[in-house]
Amino acid sequence: THLWSPLERGKIGIVYGPMMAAPDRFFIRIIGKGGHGAMPHQTIDAIAIGAQVVTNLQHIVSRYVDPLEPLVLSVTQFVAGTAHNVLPGEVEIQGTVRTFDETLRRTVPQWMERIVKGITEAHGASYEFQFDYGYRPVINYDEVTRVIEETARELLGEEAVARLKPNMGGEDFSAFLQKAPGSFFYVGARNEEKGIVYPHHHPRFTIDEDALEIGVQMFVAATLKLLAGAE
Repeated sequence: THLWSPLERGKIGIVYGPMMAAPDRFFIRIIGKGGHGAMPHQTIDAIAIGAQVVTNLQHIVSRYVDPLEPLVLSVTQFVAGTAHNVLPGEVEIQGTVRTFDETLRRTVPQWMERIVKGITEAHGASYEFQFDYGYRPVINYDEVTRVIEETARELLGEEAVARLKPNMGGEDFSAFLQKAPGSFFYVGARNEEKGIVYPHHHPRFTIDEDALEIGVQMFVAATLKLLAGAE
């Protein structure tokens, strides 16, 4: 489970089937030829090449993949240069790719490297490309999710259950789902009366600690219900 600030305390968020994406990361180094900013004709401009790479990578999402297939490709770092009048010899680009479909997950890095290779070769530069696979997507088992839903209604009332949409965040709980049936769910931790309203990763983020008790109750009750069903 995960305490969830978008949900009020007393609410349980569930998703049937795909819930959270596979969080993979990539690293690209563009290797050009540095030089003085006043003499760009004597360089192989790694920044200009890197900018083209960043722009063209977005064609994967918008033009290579069915619009109904979830895919995120975000460039989150672009590091180059140390002086205002010097064109650097290298650019480092990093980011994340999020997918649910395993075939798409394995295909995206091939498309990415093809784009990087084509652009760098066109400008006489070279490159390094690395793609690191993270955890698999979280895909909940319906039969376990159903027990979570029933438990929440019994403990907290009929209005306690919030059926949510999948999101493109990642979660290592997927490793457990490779070994046994399970279901990941959210425990609401927001409380406007206490001023607990800030989103995750916000500098003023906090939780309503009363939600911890609800989480424990959910775990115990759902476990007992699952064990009773197994008998």
